[in-house]
Amino acid sequence: MTYFVHLWIGACLWTSICLLLWIPGDIIDKLTGGAILLGILINGSLSYNESRLQAIATCLPAIIGAAIMIGWAIFDPHLGEREKVVGCAALFTLVAYLVTGAHKSVKTREILRTLVTKTTRLAAEDPLTGLRNRRSFLDVVEAHAGTGADYFIAFVDLDRFKPLNDEFGHALGDEVLRTVANRLEDHPFVLAAARLGGDEFAVLCAVPGEPGEAARQMSILHSGLSAPIRSEAGSVSVGASIGWGRAGIAGTQVSDVLHSADVAMRRAKVEHLGVVEFDPVADSAALTSSAIEIAFRHALATGRIRGALQPIVSVNDGRIVAMELLARWPKSGFPRDPAPQDFIPIAERLGLLNDILWATLRQALPSLTGTSWLLAINVSPSQLISSQFLPKLSAIIAQHGIPPERIELEITEQVAFRNVDQNCAVLDEARALGFRVVLDDFGAGYSSLAMLDRLPLDKIKLDRAFVGELRERTEIQKILKATVSLAHELGMTCSVEGIECAETAAMVAAFGCDQMQGYWIGMPELIEQAPVLLELAS
Repeated sequence: MTYFVHLWIGACLWTSICLLLWIPGDIIDKLTGGAILLGILINGSLSYNESRLQAIATCLPAIIGAAIMIGWAIFDPHLGEREKVVGCAALFTLVAYLVTGAHKSVKTREILRTLVTKTTRLAAEDPLTGLRNRRSFLDVVEAHAGTGADYFIAFVDLDRFKPLNDEFGHALGDEVLRTVANRLEDHPFVLAAARLGGDEFAVLCAVPGEPGEAARQMSILHSGLSAPIRSEAGSVSVGASIGWGRAGIAGTQVSDVLHSADVAMRRAKVEHLGVVEFDPVADSAALTSSAIEIAFRHALATGRIRGALQPIVSVNDGRIVAMELLARWPKSGFPRDPAPQDFIPIAERLGLLNDILWATLRQALPSLTGTSWLLAINVSPSQLISSQFLPKLSAIIAQHGIPPERIELEITEQVAFRNVDQNCAVLDEARALGFRVVLDDFGAGYSSLAMLDRLPLDKIKLDRAFVGELRERTEIQKILKATVSLAHELGMTCSVEGIECAETAAMVAAFGCDQMQGYWIGMPELIEQAPVLLELAS
């Protein structure tokens, strides 16, 4: 159809040229008009052709037209010598321009196609080893699985690569990676090999016909990868941990097979097994985690991740001064509803922590109406350093008429003491906007008392580890009392978590703590309102 359109347009232009020549008038004017029309055809054809065949199809009418006009100008007895010379010169120039332009156009298209091919290849390859990259590998696996053929996937992680890389340098490390890549490609049962990143590789393998042959081939592959590598620094070797999973045993979906190979590889690495096949029994815990990950996205998108509020009370009069916002997953469909420690790491890995916070925050903010409560929210490192976090948070609370002064941002020691200068700048910005900053779980990690003066804090929350042995150990009592005194000296409010009995609450009050939180104070309660439906950002 494209070639037909080009030929039709060219024929129309040639007809116009012929009609122009048949009209009585000065031959020079008519040749000039014909040259203009041919120029239009030439430039139009050179702009749209993408192959030699298309170039011929688009340029052929102009070539025929120019040849007829040249013949007519030469042999027409009514034309004088001057007109013939001018006409032939003009038409020969047009033909030369047409041929040269068509040739260059085709060459340009060929160069562009070569660049596109090269770019496509680079986009599908790991530049160091020449193996496929993750995306290209997944495409190959999906295509192979679509044929219905049996297959298995193996994940490979080099055991001693980092120490070798650190000792001998990146040049030797790169040489080792290229050698490993070549050994993977040379294995007879490997259909496709990929470098997933760093020192991690994956292979797609055909399933041998004989029982047990797949396991034997994986052992051979493991021995080959572990063999010494000759280099300029001498003979070096790296071990390899290989885990592999077979379609059908691990699951019917490609994602199931990939996950099973990854799980088996990690078990091989942790237990120093060298090479192992995926075992549904041994790896069942990891599969449960995978099932949670798959269900989590849908649960979040459909509003089934719910907010829960746990009260924080004043030690002096027992009144509620704040609520901590927590995330819960009720009615999950699993034998046990996943706890936050089950799905929060998944959300962080998937980049969905903000989605959880915005959903639960919108559920919680109406609960503050008509109260003087503060609302405490937990903030992760990835959220804290995002330039969009504070503006988005400010916009959401403004929609509900809640001022920033009623929001507490709870950060852990790991967040606060990592990239201190950058985090201090962000926390200073948050406090300038009116938000309160709280150091959560203080004393649970690697607390540095000297950092308390540097961090812009309004409150510290002492970890439940302080109160776990508070009644039995006088040392803990002294530490708690000193910490509370230090917080007050620095102008901070001091809150204690993990209050689970009246006796502990009385001791905490005696030591001068300002606020308490725990199951004895109040259990987290789900916010009863319609769920918020989300369109996930990732």
